[in-house]
Amino acid sequence: MSAATTGRTALSRRTLLKGGLAVGTGLVVGFRLVPAGRQAALAQSGAFTPNQWISIDRDGLVTIINSVVEMGQGSITTMPAIVADELDTDLGKVKVVQAPANPKLYANPVTGTQSYGGSRGVRDHLEMLRKAGAAAREMLKEAGAQEWGVPVSEVDTDLDTVIHKPTGRHLPYSALVDKAAKLPVPQNPPLKTPDKYRYMGKVMHRRDTPLKVNGSAVYGMDVAVPGMLIAS
Repeated sequence: MSAATTGRTALSRRTLLKGGLAVGTGLVVGFRLVPAGRQAALAQSGAFTPNQWISIDRDGLVTIINSVVEMGQGSITTMPAIVADELDTDLGKVKVVQAPANPKLYANPVTGTQSYGGSRGVRDHLEMLRKAGAAAREMLKEAGAQEWGVPVSEVDTDLDTVIHKPTGRHLPYSALVDKAAKLPVPQNPPLKTPDKYRYMGKVMHRRDTPLKVNGSAVYGMDVAVPGMLIAS
């Protein structure tokens, strides 16, 4: 059976290692570890940014960075959904921002380059994005446990809320961003089992459909930069 038939891609060990390490320092899963000296600055900025994919501000706005270019394959819907499932956030209220050109932070973890094709977004990013969302969730749980002075084992999350299971006390993520921003990023956070998914494997409305219907979608041919020349 050919590689084309099975959908497999030949990758050398060197390419795989380069791809995994290219997007993060210290964590193969691509987290941006926040230096200790920047913890206070992050808290003062009003945002909890545990890695390069997620930011939660004091108003509760969750921003998810999508690095996979939307080319009709639904990446601006699917990639944020992966993060949202593990983060336990309301996908309908999430702000999705396209990643800037920065291969050190947003390179494909398999190829090591910030370039895309072949509908590889989910295959190449699934584990990394799940761990990014799960790490943020676990940090928020720890922040809640510290706030209440209880074991983190008694704490859970549910749609942008941290809950103390024995008493029913709860706090929104927005109330815990400062405390969570000071915590270390877990390297191997526990991941949800499929029965806990809200979005993955479910039917979702594509985020880009309304933009395409009302004509406000911006395509590559619409982009203009200062001094741009057009060949004819």
